[in-house]
Amino acid sequence: FADQIVDKMKSFLFKNRVVDVKKRKEVQFKKQVFLRADFKELWDKISPKTRYRVLFTTQELIAMAIKKIKLMKKTPPIKISVETADIGIQSSGVQVTATSKKIQYETILPKYAPNIVKHLQERVGLTRDTLVKILVQSERLDEFMVNPYIFIDNVADSILRVIRGLNLRGIEYKKVDHDFWEMRRIERDAGKNISRYIKNLYKIQNQDKALYDYIEFDSEIEKRFARDLDHNLFVKLFVKLPSWFKIDTPVGPYNPDWAFVTEREGEERLYFVRETKSTLDPEKMRLDEGFKIDCGRKHFKEIGVNYNVATSLDEVEF
Repeated sequence: FADQIVDKMKSFLFKNRVVDVKKRKEVQFKKQVFLRADFKELWDKISPKTRYRVLFTTQELIAMAIKKIKLMKKTPPIKISVETADIGIQSSGVQVTATSKKIQYETILPKYAPNIVKHLQERVGLTRDTLVKILVQSERLDEFMVNPYIFIDNVADSILRVIRGLNLRGIEYKKVDHDFWEMRRIERDAGKNISRYIKNLYKIQNQDKALYDYIEFDSEIEKRFARDLDHNLFVKLFVKLPSWFKIDTPVGPYNPDWAFVTEREGEERLYFVRETKSTLDPEKMRLDEGFKIDCGRKHFKEIGVNYNVATSLDEVEF
């Protein structure tokens, strides 16, 4: 858990939120790696595009949403919390130096209520008629005035989970003939003098393995994954996929993390795409994050590429 702990601790450091814009580095493109046959083979494997379609009925959606809302936790009443503290300004940022006991007060029921159907329409994108049927048949509307906005949040979350579950169950990806991400775009991007913050760069030790002399990382887990790819004897080539390499999903575009090639002596080359996360448990991922990964699985299965989620390179069998 070391990498996850370091990432969490760094998020609380005030000094990490202020970056010296001068401390940037221009990363160098390795054209000799770009022109290699194994990189072209990798790109040919992963570059085909797909289209998706989703099949489910409104009746299915209504029935499943009603069931989900009936299982929601009871809506808590509105409470006001009072907590006093002494605030100190330190070089590292704002610090709480003393805190009194928290006191909570329950309030009376609100006199005015927000337009629940309008708010839900904006959140989940369903018609008024469908939302009214779901709300009435869920038999939970009596909790709305107890805490209107918490009730709306919980209902919206329940409906979104049902929609995404139906999307995932009914979604199909089909390969599109003669449509793919152009390899030449990588070279065009390299001509724009790519500059990145030094603190987010890992220096490649085996320069014949990557397209650039440095790789940008977003977390300690990504940094470790890049380092392991760099030093593994069987990994012949790896690339952090560019931001424009995006797979369409019903909840927005998805940009996978890594693509790499492995080869053992006397065996065929293997091609992988991996998403790096701090956990493999879908329940601990954000709802849209987990759904995009599931869509990624279906996309790469359709084009015949080995794809999965990993917390480290040790989990990849090659």
